[in-house]
Amino acid sequence: MRIPAIILLLLPLAEIAGFVLVGQWLGVLTTLALVLASSVLGLLVLKSNGVSLAQRLRRPQSDTPEETVKTLVDGTAQVVGGILLLVPGFITDIVGLLLLVPLVRTTLWGFIKTRIVTVRTRSDFQWREGQSRPSSKDTVVDLDAEEYSRHDPNTPSPWKQLPKDDR
Repeated sequence: MRIPAIILLLLPLAEIAGFVLVGQWLGVLTTLALVLASSVLGLLVLKSNGVSLAQRLRRPQSDTPEETVKTLVDGTAQVVGGILLLVPGFITDIVGLLLLVPLVRTTLWGFIKTRIVTVRTRSDFQWREGQSRPSSKDTVVDLDAEEYSRHDPNTPSPWKQLPKDDR
């Protein structure tokens, strides 16, 4: 638990050091242009991969649960890569670019798939074309009007009556 906190605290310092080193090596304007270009690239990646991930997940689920989870992990890695490119800094840009490489995502999937448990549940919920509402396989009780009666709404509820004080 302490390691992620340390990384989050040290990352801005490392990014600032990266800006200084790249700025000394390439110059200030080139460094700013690289940061701006990586942010634009991050926006483009987010736009294209975010929409395509949503469309892939919305398709009918003919895939096995493992393929569906792999699609989700792959798309999520691409979206996280886009977000990291959007964040100014060269370290986050390098990690973001690595997440966009298919070989890295495949390696990431190999690492993650041993730790994921997929469960497929069975549903009795059915939908037929032309129905106004879904049907279920539950038992239906069909009553005639004389077999069913409502209570008079004007009768007082026993829950509304206050208890009598026996003092």
